[in-house]
Amino acid sequence: MIKNVRLYSVALDEQLKQLFSHESELEAALAAQRIKPMSESDMATYGFAPVFGRAAQAYTFSHNSNHFFRFVEENKLLPTSVVNQVLADEVESREEELGRPLKKNEKKTLKQAIINKMLAQAFVTRRDFLIWVNSRYGFVGVTVTAAKRAENAITYLRKALGGSFPAKPFQPRCVVEDRLTNFIAKNELPEHFKLGYDAVFKSNDDTGATVRVTKDDLTTAEITSHLAAGKIVTELQLNFNEIATFVLAQDLTVKRLTLDDQYLEQNLPKSSGDKLADLQSMTLIEGESLTELVGALTKAFDCAD
Repeated sequence: MIKNVRLYSVALDEQLKQLFSHESELEAALAAQRIKPMSESDMATYGFAPVFGRAAQAYTFSHNSNHFFRFVEENKLLPTSVVNQVLADEVESREEELGRPLKKNEKKTLKQAIINKMLAQAFVTRRDFLIWVNSRYGFVGVTVTAAKRAENAITYLRKALGGSFPAKPFQPRCVVEDRLTNFIAKNELPEHFKLGYDAVFKSNDDTGATVRVTKDDLTTAEITSHLAAGKIVTELQLNFNEIATFVLAQDLTVKRLTLDDQYLEQNLPKSSGDKLADLQSMTLIEGESLTELVGALTKAFDCAD
């Protein structure tokens, strides 16, 4: 299930709209950028994989303008401290053998040889996550919180789509922290949103003092005293229209997203016993709920087109 989403918006030109409306062409575009096996000399490799794993070979999953792609990162574990220790031992051994200090270029060549040898034996870590695109409204979500990882995924999607996919982070026309603060201080919640029970308050002064509140009533005098002391809200748990509960960060990243049980009971088909079919059903629901949620966030924070 989707837990975190870093949000972007994109203006699709006619060529991209046509591509997103033809699933076979979209499938071919993503498959052409599939992740390749890592060579001995590679430190990392990136690319796309089937959305639902090997059981279903499709690189795309689309329904009602919602499109999902699975992006994969593979990285070799090669800590600098380990390389430096091996290098130090090898330099000492060589210098004793030669009876003189190694030159700078000799050490550089030796270090590269050590790295090449260790790369061939290094462990590989694999991380994968989803990219969601709503081609009707131009919403884009990457299911990670780290900006660098999300940007990398967008870069590879852009490459897969022919070099043109001008996605950019959401651009609110308001100060998000001020608006989150007023949700509590002035009870100025936008339509369809309710306060949750978690929040992070941060001081505006040089101390940067931070207070984290978990599973508590955010309307009590104790909470409002933090605001009276000049703290602002940088993260806030909200409930959207009895559909989902989530934490909204000051950069409009959605964290700890959970679809409400009652919403799932009303909208998610009963388990069919087919794992793939059940995954697809859940993804359909996530696409629909994300579309509603992101549309409401766009309105609530005056996000630019």
